[in-house]
Amino acid sequence: MSMYGIEAHICGVPCAMVLRGSANGCYEAVFERERANLEEIEAINWAQPIIEGSCLLPVGYGFTAQDISYSSNTRSYTVSLKVAEQFLGDVAGFQAQVDELTADVASQVATIQEQEQTIQAQAETIQALEAAGTAAQVEEKLEAAYQEGVESNG
Repeated sequence: MSMYGIEAHICGVPCAMVLRGSANGCYEAVFERERANLEEIEAINWAQPIIEGSCLLPVGYGFTAQDISYSSNTRSYTVSLKVAEQFLGDVAGFQAQVDELTADVASQVATIQEQEQTIQAQAETIQALEAAGTAAQVEEKLEAAYQEGVESNG
């Protein structure tokens, strides 16, 4: 006869309850022997467990099974768990967003480079025009000086 109900399923294995452990990041998952056998409990992928139902295990975390003990009084297995790491799950949507943003940045860099080339070309044109303008001004002054010299000698 069952002493507990079923709180959740962990990787499809019925779990009676999950309790907080004695230290931070530690938990104890209790499985009744009549609902789950040792082989099923050992086969649970604690690195990325699929949790269905309500229990204290934080979703999105992996765990390390520290110990599995059996109590003949309660006819249950207790798995001592410790948080191993957080996993992100399926990140395909985020990867697509990152790819799109990377393409946008590359496009903006190309636009900036084109603008820099345009600015450089315009600066060279301005320098050439200034140089040509200076030469024309010198030529005009020489022509004016020549005309003044011719008229004064005349």
